[in-house]
Amino acid sequence: MRKWQYVTTVTLGATCAVISVALVILSQMNVSMQAQIQIRQQQLNSGIMGPQGQQIANSILQDMEASAASNRDMRDLLGKHGYNIPGAATATNATETASEEE
Repeated sequence: MRKWQYVTTVTLGATCAVISVALVILSQMNVSMQAQIQIRQQQLNSGIMGPQGQQIANSILQDMEASAASNRDMRDLLGKHGYNIPGAATATNATETASEEE
């Protein structure tokens, strides 16, 4: 075996060893992150964040309702999931009628 072949083989072997160590470290980090996420998910499911979660959900729903007043796709999406916006149909019909008249 020539010197350059030896150096290349040793270098590739060392690179494989470093990559293997990095893989083990990253997998351990992944396991701990999954455990943290699972704990948070259980907290959400059990209702620990109940009132705060309800406030956030209400705020999001109000923002979606405001967006649906001018966005037909958003209105259709909300309607598909059973949330009908009162007065949105009349406002939209007036907007569509005005755009058709122009």
